[in-house]
Amino acid sequence: MAIDFSSKPTFNGGLRFGGSGGPLSASPVSDPLAGVAPTGDLAADAAAELSALESGYRERAKMEVSRFKDATDSEFWFAVCFKTREDKEAFLKEFGLWNFGDKYLDGAKVASQLRKGQ
Repeated sequence: MAIDFSSKPTFNGGLRFGGSGGPLSASPVSDPLAGVAPTGDLAADAAAELSALESGYRERAKMEVSRFKDATDSEFWFAVCFKTREDKEAFLKEFGLWNFGDKYLDGAKVASQLRKGQ
């Protein structure tokens, strides 16, 4: 039996795990040299570019701290257990959660659905 690895699961409306754009991959940053216009003065231009690059590195380092925290935080989930499969399925159906799956549900979608019932 072959396993298809070509499609990556998405959660929370688009977070991709193991691909680009998810919490486990780096986010793109803007070009730090985009706002640096050449003046014709080689020394001044080089200093402006170096300053812009240093600023870009600092910005990226701040983003990396946040990305690392998101990638290594394991306290973003919890489990709910029932005595039987039938109890679990009845709960999911009663609260309109069945369409979100039967094991791993998107927390944002579950919260939104449960708020509707209040």
